[in-house]
Amino acid sequence: MSQFPIIHADDALRYLKARQLENDSVTLDDIRRTAGTGDAMSNAPLQDLRTKLLLLKKKFPEKLTKRDPQGGRFESEACGIVHAGLANVDRRVRADHDFWTWLAVDLLADIVEWRFGTAGRPAQNANYGIGTRAENMFFRLWLRADLGKTPGTEPYALAKMGDQDLWRSHLLRQGYANARSIVRALLKLQAGKLTTQNKTAKKLAGGEDPNGVRMLAKRLRRMRANVVFEYLSTEQADALVYELSLDLKKGK
Repeated sequence: MSQFPIIHADDALRYLKARQLENDSVTLDDIRRTAGTGDAMSNAPLQDLRTKLLLLKKKFPEKLTKRDPQGGRFESEACGIVHAGLANVDRRVRADHDFWTWLAVDLLADIVEWRFGTAGRPAQNANYGIGTRAENMFFRLWLRADLGKTPGTEPYALAKMGDQDLWRSHLLRQGYANARSIVRALLKLQAGKLTTQNKTAKKLAGGEDPNGVRMLAKRLRRMRANVVFEYLSTEQADALVYELSLDLKKGK
């Protein structure tokens, strides 16, 4: 495995605090480290990833407001770019929490701030993965694409589906998301594309409605105690999600 860039979470926190205070007492050069052995990994794929994300960003407003739906649309398009851009990076590198911290705090920090920072309020530390890797913007996008990727000419079509509430509340933070067939069934359901035995399920109500997708998530969590979802085939997962959704409130 090659050497690769990392930033430890505690160092990242010191740097971000100093930056918020417009204090240059802690710089990126002070906190940037390397892990691994041998020659340094090529920087070209990472720079190419940055270039592609910046090109995508140009299609969106220069500034986003709090809870701006444009931010969710950006993430929908960006997840496939992040996943494909890191496809040839050693999986041991991708397994290192500190690599993702470096990616967010150093290479792609301006994109994190554009996505989550607002006037007078910088992005939260969690958006950089400090405290929990699951909230690191780019790890989250990579995981979203990895869970939703399917064979075919449009491998990220499913990963692009679904709003922020569906992904963050009912997929990425749930244990049943380890079963990709369940994730994909839920995505197809909310896209109006879940079909089993020639019957197509209707999309469920989202948001705060307790009798829509939120109730489906509760049912899946309860079932996970007794059913090993990872063993379900695509057809079995589709049928299960279809049955669990039949009596729930439908969306528009």
